[in-house]
This record gives sequence, structure tokens and C-alpha cells, in this order.
Amino acid sequence: MTDSKDALNDEGFRVGVLSDTHGRLNGAVFTLFEGADCIFHAGDIGKSQIIRELELIAPVHAIRGNTDPFDLPFPEVLDTSHKGIRFHVRHLVPTSGRSLEFFTMRVDADVVLFGHTHAPFVERVRGTLFLNPGAISRCRVPTETAALITVRGGEVTATVHDLVPPEFPVRLRYPAAVGV
Repeated sequence: MTDSKDALNDEGFRVGVLSDTHGRLNGAVFTLFEGADCIFHAGDIGKSQIIRELELIAPVHAIRGNTDPFDLPFPEVLDTSHKGIRFHVRHLVPTSGRSLEFFTMRVDADVVLFGHTHAPFVERVRGTLFLNPGAISRCRVPTETAALITVRGGEVTATVHDLVPPEFPVRLRYPAAVGV
């Protein structure tokens, strides 16, 4: 990271990341993402109500996944930055073999966010952090996960959180999330 990024991020910030909700939102997300600067949804949203619920917490950046309807008003790929950290978001990123190395040559980002597999994945390649937060829907996996990115002093770290007890006691603070 450059000195200018360090200066921008000395105070630190947090970003919530989720994917593959498929129309379902675990209430623990509202507690986990509380105080986040923004939220990224890496596709397979399911219905626009999910985004409206997440916007109760923080501004949301979202992309369409392979199962989302084409009329969902989100792009398939998103390149944006937040406080000097560059994010690239797409639903599917190949992670086998040397795929991530080749991917870093094509994308200019500090963080690459993706979903699709429903399996959490965190790896740093050539200085780029690759993060798949897993899935909220339990389709193909036995748990529900989401991630938090923390930036402090220009250092970008990611933690994947299991959203089911006992690791994460559910505490609903946003009643609108019930029944989504």
C-alpha cells in the first residue's frame, strides 16, 4: 500500500461482505455489520428486498449473480473504491491452480470480492486480497457465513464469521429483517 492510502486510512474502517443470499437474510448480519462504512453483496441476491434491508445498516454496493433476474438493477461486475482502497466485485472468480495470479494481472484492485461457490475463501495473492464470504443460504453448505473487512493504517484484513449460534448469538436490532 502507498503512503497516501496509509494517511487516508489511519482512523480505520469496516466493510461488510456477503453473497449468495438467494432471497434469504440471516438476522445476525444486522449485528455483524453494525457500524460498517458500507456493505458489498457479491451476487445471487434473490430479490431486491434484501438490498433494501441491508441499506438500513449502511450504503450497499451490489452485483448480479448467475441466478439473479436480469431486471435486478445491478451490474455484473463492479469496480469502485472506498477511502483509497480499490474493490473489484464479481460473482465468480476461478480459484484453482494459478488462476488467482493471472487474475491479479488483469484487475487493478486491493480487494477482489466474489461468491458463487457458497464456500468461504480468503487468500492474498501478489498483494491483492481475495475474499468469498460464503453464503447466507444453506444450499450446498451446512452453515451460513458473512465477512468483515477491516482497514487500519492501510492494512486490509478479512474475517469470515459463522452466523449461527453458538459462535454468533443472533440479536435482531432491525425488526424489518424478520421474515425477509
